[in-house]
Parts: sequence; structure tokens; C-alpha cells
Amino acid sequence: MKKLIIFIALIILLIENSLLAQKKDTVVVPGFFETKKYGTLNDAIEAAIKAGKINNTVFKLKPYEVYVLSRSIYLDHGQNLELYAPKPGKTQESAPPQIVWTEENIDRQYIIQSYGDIKATNIWFRHADILGNKLMTSVTFENQRPENDPERGIFDGCLFDYAGIGAEAAGAICVKADHFVGKFTNCYWRNNSDNHFRYYGRAVSFPYQSSGWHYDTLFFENCTFTNLSRLIMQEGNEYSDNVFINHCTVLNTVEWVFQSAGWIRNAVIANSLFINPYMYGHRAYDVCRSGQNYNDYLAGKCNSPGGGLINGITPVDSFRFKVDFKDTDRKIYIGYINYVYQDWMKAWYKESDWSKERIRNREQMLLFNPSPMLGKNEIAFMDSVDAQGNKVFKTINVDWATIYCDNNPKYPDKKGIDPQFIVPATNVDALKQFIMFKWWNNADIDWSFAPEAGFQQKWPLPENLAYTNPTLLTAAMGGYPLGDLNWFPEKYAQWKANQRAKEWETINNWLKYGSPTSVKELPGLLPKEYVLKQNYPNPFNPVTNIEYSIPKSGYIRLKVFNLLGQEVATIFAGYQNAGNYVATFDASNLSSGVYLYRLEAENTTITKKLILMK
Repeated sequence: MKKLIIFIALIILLIENSLLAQKKDTVVVPGFFETKKYGTLNDAIEAAIKAGKINNTVFKLKPYEVYVLSRSIYLDHGQNLELYAPKPGKTQESAPPQIVWTEENIDRQYIIQSYGDIKATNIWFRHADILGNKLMTSVTFENQRPENDPERGIFDGCLFDYAGIGAEAAGAICVKADHFVGKFTNCYWRNNSDNHFRYYGRAVSFPYQSSGWHYDTLFFENCTFTNLSRLIMQEGNEYSDNVFINHCTVLNTVEWVFQSAGWIRNAVIANSLFINPYMYGHRAYDVCRSGQNYNDYLAGKCNSPGGGLINGITPVDSFRFKVDFKDTDRKIYIGYINYVYQDWMKAWYKESDWSKERIRNREQMLLFNPSPMLGKNEIAFMDSVDAQGNKVFKTINVDWATIYCDNNPKYPDKKGIDPQFIVPATNVDALKQFIMFKWWNNADIDWSFAPEAGFQQKWPLPENLAYTNPTLLTAAMGGYPLGDLNWFPEKYAQWKANQRAKEWETINNWLKYGSPTSVKELPGLLPKEYVLKQNYPNPFNPVTNIEYSIPKSGYIRLKVFNLLGQEVATIFAGYQNAGNYVATFDASNLSSGVYLYRLEAENTTITKKLILMK
């Protein structure tokens, strides 16, 4: 616990300390329904700027109010903004305050144009005007001076609703900065669906066809994303140093969840749900070689499509730009997730009118198909081994034992699972039509789910992404539900109090050691032979210790298997010096029963039994 997450903890402390370093005055801002005036928020912020108090002021917005912008909120270099509203409850009167635009035909490109830092708590950013019309508008972070000072954004409990293309063809959050650090917790990107361009509607993005901007860190935890194109986009000569996605629920993305994730240094994607990811899909025509046919495609003989979760893991020497790290420096962990296309979506690839026409015309090569979570090329890179069979990139890992997805290469029985949402945020008929149009003629249709609820500021919202599937309800680390825990308030409180620190310690171990536990070296004489001791305690629940000894330095694997011989956990896999060691094994995600744990080293294999009793 003392060395909790080398990346995340330090990063988040830096973000928060920069904005919370001083005590601030509070200004309560009246809204439209109280004053019948537009621009009250603009006026309050501009008055604080004029008085030189903007960095020492918290602007408190009132629940179930609407703040109509009469002009963009502009923050110059060195000016920071903090917006706050009380945490919403379960009544209409407790609804988060909305920020919307005037219906007047003025420049409405930027909700906020910031050359400084922003903190917002429990604010409903509706990317539309007061009459409900969707606009190309964003919260935008610009490059501030000095250039090495990151633009920082802390958003907690915020909604980004009805955002389409966004300003400069970016996203709900538009980044035009050399250094951007963003922390998003308990936030909801709702209906970031663009009617026309299938590749727009993003949570966070650089402007289209821009070059040179950079994410220092993007941190998403307990967030929900429904009906959008992508969570994150980076292209051109742009990349990220750190992207962390933990306990997020993602429903209905048109394209890759994370575009150009291959251009990244460190990443975590864990404890999350990805439902109907990359709905656009891929064609056999695009992955098969000349002379191959649809049967070849079905038999897996064509090239592998890219993954729907991330589109490629690019070797550093193939980047389009220079970076200060090597492939062996990269730290990536993907684990404890569910990636699935719902049955109606899988059927639509063959049953849409356009698809039926392709089948009748024997043009199956043009049909679109669901994409795997990761493509074979991406998996091959991440699992690269040297001539001796040792893993090359020890801190780039996919924890397949904890992943539910079709085409799981190591655990084929762990298929993707439909969570069975209580009220899914899916307009099925409109979404089907939209996807078919993207395959066919690019016609337009609004496929948002209940956009009128946002327009009417209805609270709680009509969707409910709590779910009933029992497997997924205990499939995250520590036996918690996968996805955004805000849909499970009791579980969220327990997780925050008891599990969060443990969770990030486990993730940190994966990033640092390439295994879920930090293995400690024990004092004593160098051993003369390989030894694997009986775990203690045994039986155990859910943590036990395993001591082992290795007489010579080399590549060591300590793994756990069920009685069918299927690998269920990797405790450690990496190079170790000769010595005595103890590893801690946390079996929170496993069911009660008898398991085998195995030490593999050089030509030596030692296996023992352990008993998990919950």
C-alpha cells in the first residue's frame, strides 16, 4: 500500500493540488428560471475576472436550474475556473444544473475556451441551445503559457450531453494543447451521437487533422459513455503518455473505443464493460488477400482485422514522430473486462435490408462483421517472445483469464456476456437504421436515446444501466461488478472504502512487475535447488502466500490453474535473480474450489494444490 500506483497516484495528486491549493470564496449564481435572463453565468465569471478574483472564486450553480450562455466563457492565460453544484439526489428538484446556449445565431463554438485550468463538479453540460437544437460546441482547452505548464481539467459527477461533432470536429472535450491532464470521475457522456459523420461524437479528442498536441494523462474512473463514436481520439503526430480507464460502462460505439491507442506509452483498461463496441465493423473484402473468398474468411485464413477496443499496438520505431521511450519502457494492462455485441446487433450484420441484398447477390465479401476485442497482430506484438520463449515486453499484458469476449485466444469458453441492463440507453430501431445507412448510403438519422429527457432536464434520467447478469456482478477485482459502480450505489460506497486502494495496487503491480502481485525477496542463503512450498494459509479466503526458491537466475513463471488444466491467474512471470521469494495471491475473482499452482523455471516444473473457501 505504501507504494500505491506509481503513475496514477502521483498524477492525480498533481492535478488536484494545482486546483485545490487555496481556500476560495463562493459566488452563488442565479439561473434563467430565477431571473428570466440569459448570460448570468457569463456575467458572474467576467465580474470575477475584472476584479482579479477568478482564481479565488467558486461559482455555485443551483440544482434544477438552466444557465443560458449569451457568449463563450473565456479564460485567458493564468486564469482558472471552478464550477460547483450540490450532488444530485433522486428527485426532480435535485437535478444537476444545465449549461446550454442561447438560440441566437452567434458564435457558439466554445462553451468554455480555456487557456487555464477548469474544475467542475455536478454540472450538466448540454451541447445544445435552450430550444434543444444540437450544436457544434465543446469545452476546449487551449495551449497556455508557459508551454510546459499543462492545462488541467477535473470533472466529477458531470454530464456531457447531446454532443455531436463538437468544435473544430473534435469532441465534447476538445484539446489543443502541448500538455493536457484530465481527470474524469463519476461522469456521463450521453448521446454524443452525430447524425451524419460516423467517425464523430467523441468524449475527448484533438481537432480533426490537427498535429502535435498531446495528452499527458487521461484518467477515467466510474464513468459511463453511451451512443458515441469513440471515447478517445488521437491522430496525426499526436499521442498519449498515460490513459487509464477503470470501472467504466461503454454502450454503443460506432468505431473503435480508443482510436490510435497504439501510439501510447502507458495504459490501463480494467474492470469495465464494452457493449456493442465498434458497431460499424469490418469487411472480409478489406482483410482477405487476392484470390481468397468468404469461406477463407470464415475459416480464419485471411488477415486479422484490427481490434474494436483499440486499433493497433504500434511499435515505437513505426511511430510517425519521435518519442523519448522504447517499447520495453511501455506499461500496458488490459484485464477484468467484458466485451460483447448484443444478439440483436450481431444479427443485424446479416439481417439488415442492405445485408440481405449483398447475400442475395453473392457479395458476402462486402458484408460487415463484428470485430474482435484485439486483433491477432495486436496480440502477437503484446505477447512477443524471444528465442528462448521468454516474454519480451514484461509490462505489456492482457490478462485473458479475467476477460469475457468472443474469440478469447486462451480461454475460448469465456464468451462475451450481455449484462441485461435494467433500462438500456439504446434506441434500437433508430440505431439499426443509422448503422445500415453507414454501410449503405450515408443517409442521416438521429439515433440518440431519449434526447427529450435531456432537453426537459428530466431527473433521474430514464435509462438505468444497472444490470442483472450474476457473472458480471462479481467479475471485477475483489468480486465487485464490472463497469460504472454509480449504477450500484451500495457497491460503490463499499468499493471506495475498501477496494479502490487494493485495486490500484494490483494494477500497479501489473504495470511495474507484469504480474498482479509484487513478489518479495526473502533473506537467507542462496538455495541449491528449485523449491515450491505449500501455500499458507490453506484453505484461504481470498489471499494466501506462496514461497518458492530458485537456485539460478532466469525467467520464472508462477501460475494458477483449475482442475481442468485451464490457466486462471498469473501470479508472476518475469526474470528473477537466484534467491528465496514469497508471492501474495489474491483469488477474489475466483470461485471456491481446489486449484493447482505451478512454478515453471528452465526445465523444472513443480505443482501443488491450494484450496479456496469463500
